[in-house]
Amino acid sequence: MRRVALALAGIVLVGAAAGCGAQGTTRALPQTVVGTIPTSAATPPLPPSPAGKLTGNPTAGAAIFKTNCGACHTLAAAGTSGTVGPNLDQAHPTYPIATSRVWFGGGAMPPFGKSGQLKPQQVADVAAYVVKSTGGSPPGSTGP
Repeated sequence: MRRVALALAGIVLVGAAAGCGAQGTTRALPQTVVGTIPTSAATPPLPPSPAGKLTGNPTAGAAIFKTNCGACHTLAAAGTSGTVGPNLDQAHPTYPIATSRVWFGGGAMPPFGKSGQLKPQQVADVAAYVVKSTGGSPPGSTGP
């Protein structure tokens, strides 16, 4: 009886081992996509900020940038290399975009102007600094 039980157990083990991998190899097959796939996650445009109507001073904006923005953004002129926000040397924001983004925030960026953390003139100054530092010309900016 004991031999029969061992023989049955052996048959079960051999059968189980033979079944391993019996399903074969699977691979992904191409699928047809209907419609279009977006190539970038564009952010909706922001309304103009109160700072956008002001004349920014890039010199004053440099200190504001280093204190509030450099930990998250890369900007060669400021010597910063943050990786949380966009690399501003590559983004080349315009003055209206820069003032709106600093004012209203977006993504991980807080709304520095709307929250009252920065005054409208400070937002205009830091935007003028970023635009000038990335090769743009802020409208009516003052300072070197």
